[in-house]
Amino acid sequence: MSINQYLSRTSKNTIMRKYKNIFFGLMLVMVAGCEDAVELATPNVASPVLVLLEGSSFSSGARVEVVGTFLELDKTGILDKNIGIDSIPLSNLEIIVFVDHVQEVSSLVTDPTGKAALSLTWADLGISPATSGNQVKLEFAGMHKGIPFRKYHTIRVQ
Repeated sequence: MSINQYLSRTSKNTIMRKYKNIFFGLMLVMVAGCEDAVELATPNVASPVLVLLEGSSFSSGARVEVVGTFLELDKTGILDKNIGIDSIPLSNLEIIVFVDHVQEVSSLVTDPTGKAALSLTWADLGISPATSGNQVKLEFAGMHKGIPFRKYHTIRVQ
């Protein structure tokens, strides 16, 4: 065996040993790191309400008018292809609209078809004067069957 063959074989063996050590070290860290999951500070719960919002761009002189439709999803027929998921309008549902998560700008109640209309000026939303490109993030929040829900919606000045 020549010296080059010996060095070549030794280098390969050394490299393989290093990779094996790294692999087993990672496996040990992964196994040692496994423990019971800690519960989240705020539990992740599926929203009980489907919220559909219409209206996102308004001129600077116009009123901001966003119409929301609030529906409960009845999933009892989800496994029956003839029934599926049914959307039931939520009437008399109280909705609070916020700007910047803390500033309440309106309180709405849905009608028998599950619709509620927000109608405000740009000044009511904290934009004065309203210039093209300004935007506001609205938050529609409520509670249904003891479960809170919220839906974010961004509106812009044309």
